[in-house]
Amino acid sequence: MIITAASFPTPEFIKTTNNPAVWDQKARFADFQAAAANQALERLSGTLDRLSTPGERSMAFVQLYRDLAEWRYQLAQTAEGQSPGAELEQYHSPIGGHRMLDRFGPGRRRELTTDPATGLVVRVAETPGSRTAARLGALIEARFQAELPPRVEMLQNHVRLPDGRTIPGNVLMRGSAAAEAYGIPVPPEGIWCTMTGLEADRRALQQEAFTVLGDLETQRAEGRADLVADPAARRAFTAAEYYLYQGPEYQRGGDATIRVLLAASHTRIFGAAPKLPQDIDLMAYVAGQHEFHRRLDNTQAVLSTPGSRVQADAGHQSAVRRPQQRGVAPERG
Repeated sequence: MIITAASFPTPEFIKTTNNPAVWDQKARFADFQAAAANQALERLSGTLDRLSTPGERSMAFVQLYRDLAEWRYQLAQTAEGQSPGAELEQYHSPIGGHRMLDRFGPGRRRELTTDPATGLVVRVAETPGSRTAARLGALIEARFQAELPPRVEMLQNHVRLPDGRTIPGNVLMRGSAAAEAYGIPVPPEGIWCTMTGLEADRRALQQEAFTVLGDLETQRAEGRADLVADPAARRAFTAAEYYLYQGPEYQRGGDATIRVLLAASHTRIFGAAPKLPQDIDLMAYVAGQHEFHRRLDNTQAVLSTPGSRVQADAGHQSAVRRPQQRGVAPERG
């Protein structure tokens, strides 16, 4: 069971140029992820083989998450591992009581060409990243249109747990609410963003993910060899994916950390590596739970072993009242 770079397609969102050579350079990050996933799988399997209870197995996935967060921090100290504009300590710093932002909408991540003599922009070109930003902004707006009355600018995402309870997830914003979050006095046309949830809720969602993974591993340990073809097991794994992205812990690097964790966990539980959607993190930020499951049904593949996919129940969404006072939150990327 070897995990390859095929499990980690290059996100379109980070392609902010139309130069294929730069795309190829960014695609090499998948090799780092694959190497880390194989090492993680070996450590995880060695640990899980010695454990006997669901709780112990859940904690093994928690430890894997911690180990991979440290891997991402170490990788960020190299030229290949640090994102533009990021500070090294952000890869080691928990979000804690802060709220992290991700901005979407048209006009973002375009390629600008400047005149060397004047420094003025002489050409603006759309890129895969700018088209992705516009598409995600439109998806956020569609949620507002479908779920809330006109002129409401904040939407609280709610995440349904297997026992039927719900936990508040992230917050989606548009218009003046999104502009205020970024400290922009006059809202530009077409501005949307997401904001991470409260610390206690993020931790609860993260723990729920590890519980689900521990339960799936228990089924595997008890002799279930058909999990990859079991719609309920596949649905449970997709739920864990959503919980992890709705419950991030670190200011930077969380996407790569979670992708590697998911690849190693999937390979251990189902006996086959996954091909994760290139935009899995962003879809988890902007989509409701039901829509996230539906999209992963169509975009997440099992490499070398066919599997079944089904939809999961939707969570409930609601409007959220805008805080009377809110400072400018930092942006993840």
